Amino acid sequence: MEKDENPIASWNYAEVWDKFPIPARPCDGELTFLESELISILKQKGELNVLILGSTIEYRSLLNRLDIVPHVVDFSRENFDALSDYSEEKFENEHFIEVDWLKLQDIEKYDIIIGHRAINVIEHDQMKNFFEVMYKALKSDGVFYCRGNIFSPEHKSSLEEVVNSWRKNKDDKYPFFSHIEVELYFYCADKNGYVDYGQARKLVDRWYEEKKINKKDYELAKLLVSMPDDARFRGLVHKEEIENAYAKCNFSNEGWLVCGHDFGKNMPIMKLVKKI
Repeated sequence: MEKDENPIASWNYAEVWDKFPIPARPCDGELTFLESELISILKQKGELNVLILGSTIEYRSLLNRLDIVPHVVDFSRENFDALSDYSEEKFENEHFIEVDWLKLQDIEKYDIIIGHRAINVIEHDQMKNFFEVMYKALKSDGVFYCRGNIFSPEHKSSLEEVVNSWRKNKDDKYPFFSHIEVELYFYCADKNGYVDYGQARKLVDRWYEEKKINKKDYELAKLLVSMPDDARFRGLVHKEEIENAYAKCNFSNEGWLVCGHDFGKNMPIMKLVKKI
């Protein structure tokens, strides 16, 4: 294990991780796509060195099934241990790195890097640095798969429409929060894209008072927007910002994949290939 000293936030994402539904966590469509990609590249190369950004259980489980032992990089050993404990699956021999992603020192080490909402936890003035670190860590023709909340110029807010539709047509498979999360973060973003959780809580309270959601929907949504100000989650990142950042690092974008569900349409997967 490698370690780097990091400030400790006043909240712990791992404590509520198991309450978050998709798309906050990888969905079946995303995992199916990644599995297909990994198998294809594995056939070409024979073996893969894979880096997972964060302690995402679903990614670790996928690699476990493929008999790939990953490197897992997280700023907090506490997060890594807590999420590992949530899983009934045992992850043997993983290489854990405790470090801020921006301070990762690996050079041309990985064939694949994968991250779920990695771009949404990077500070607004550090996006170019983030992609530079990922670029340097990849081998030539290495691939960075990254899914996150991305705001496109043509986007039109549909938050209230989604809430009103939910009241009439409840989804038995996915909770209310799945349907509104991305739109809620877009709506409550400040000028730099960070979620104003206080504003989000007021909206959730209003919907409950107006009887647009039931008590169960309300209690889960209220819990998942209970983060304090220092959570610093960038629920809104502009597509142009992302494109400018990775282009400066000489990444080639092989496409934006929208997978899964309608409520995940603003969370495409980027497939970025390192070109020399």
